[in-house]
Amino acid sequence: MELLAKGGIFVYLILVFSIFSIGIFIEKLWSLRVSKILPENFIIAIEGLLRNRDFEKSLELCKKDNSSIARIVYVAINNIGKNPDTIKELIESAGKEEIIRLSRFEEGMSAVAATTPLLGLLGTVFGIIKAFNVIAAGGIGNPSLLANGISEALSATAAGLSAAVISYIAYKYIDGKLTKISVALSSTAGRILSIMPLKGSDNL
Repeated sequence: MELLAKGGIFVYLILVFSIFSIGIFIEKLWSLRVSKILPENFIIAIEGLLRNRDFEKSLELCKKDNSSIARIVYVAINNIGKNPDTIKELIESAGKEEIIRLSRFEEGMSAVAATTPLLGLLGTVFGIIKAFNVIAAGGIGNPSLLANGISEALSATAAGLSAAVISYIAYKYIDGKLTKISVALSSTAGRILSIMPLKGSDNL
């Protein structure tokens, strides 16, 4: 609050950007839960159905489940009978679509991390200009007016750097989480694909 009071309009802008970044971070924490993307109950159920060659119920289960792995598996089951390489390509494409969907708005945190220091710098420049205007108008006869300009400049810098550091850490954390999820999705999809009958196999 002290920074807001001293920093002027640029600190308010930095605050708005920071709230935006925090909102994205919280949304990503919620949407990137493993239980939502790779629900264990679904994986166990779908593997059992595929081992029993019950493809109709497998497709129904995939439609009912709103997880990333379910949408990927649905694509695989829906294309049973096609060339194995074709199925693999379709699964990879579906996986990429899911990662794109899961990473939605993630770059917003990176944008805030890059923008807030510039806003802080701009606030600093305006604060210094204000301080020099005081000097130009009446010398340094009124130190309090001069101090206000300097305080505004330093407050804007501090706010911009603080927001940037927090946003960058949040961005890297979410980016790392997405990388782990991508690997887990690929691994799980590959395991399920190995259970499915492929073209040319005796049990297709």
